[in-house]
Amino acid sequence: MYGIIAFFRRHYFAVLFVALEFLSLSFVFRDNYYHQAGFFNSANSVAGSFYKTYNDITSYFHLKTENTQLAEENMRLHNNLAEITDTTKRPKVPHTNPYGQQFNFTTAEVIDNSTNQASNYITLNMGKKQGIAEGMGVISPSGIVGVVIGVSDHYAVVMSMLHKNYQLSAMLKKGGAFGTITWKGDDYRYALLSQIPMSEQVNAGDTIVSSGYSTMYPKGITIGVVEKAEPIPTQYFYTIKVRLTTNFKKLGFVYVVSDLMKTEKTDLEENAHKANDGK
Repeated sequence: MYGIIAFFRRHYFAVLFVALEFLSLSFVFRDNYYHQAGFFNSANSVAGSFYKTYNDITSYFHLKTENTQLAEENMRLHNNLAEITDTTKRPKVPHTNPYGQQFNFTTAEVIDNSTNQASNYITLNMGKKQGIAEGMGVISPSGIVGVVIGVSDHYAVVMSMLHKNYQLSAMLKKGGAFGTITWKGDDYRYALLSQIPMSEQVNAGDTIVSSGYSTMYPKGITIGVVEKAEPIPTQYFYTIKVRLTTNFKKLGFVYVVSDLMKTEKTDLEENAHKANDGK
């Protein structure tokens, strides 16, 4: 008791000041609706700012889950689109391909990736157990990524487009002339398209897509856009610098492409070549 009395004696003026402040504020807010509104608006503003910050933080930690869900949804859309497109072009194939669909897409996450070597590789978190096999193409939502060259039960290694040995049949979306895409090892953003004849009209900004001649990718998958085209008069071809649409520095989720008719096509081609080469 004596301690409390001693405290008030020592801090008399401070306590009196605080009491008067509360009293004055009560008079201000009691009958003045303008000040009341201002007070509550300020409080709401502070609370809103707090909740926004909290939401931003929690949203950040949910990004991986949301990205996974988006990738899986895109995979379903790819498969549905392939099914719809292919059923209009060919009859159903019994047993192995009941819907006439040629390509199937499986979502995978990139867990390792390089871009600064002459030979770059990508590791995926999917393998044999999930139906991944060597020779399957890999694409991203924005373009072609590479081809599977090795698989274990739960992982796959992909030869990136950014590899000195990578080659792909590609064509001009406008006009349809086809050539070969290669990477020269100097910049992860660009590749080189060769064997396009000078008789073709090529302009900066023209889209380059997959030709569909291989079993790795469907026809028409975006590869990049023409940065510049330089004629080679002695060879009658262009050297075309292509800006890749896939950002290899930001690969997160990709789609592994399975050609459901690959075996039929390759077997037919091999048998036809052997038969004719033996003549």
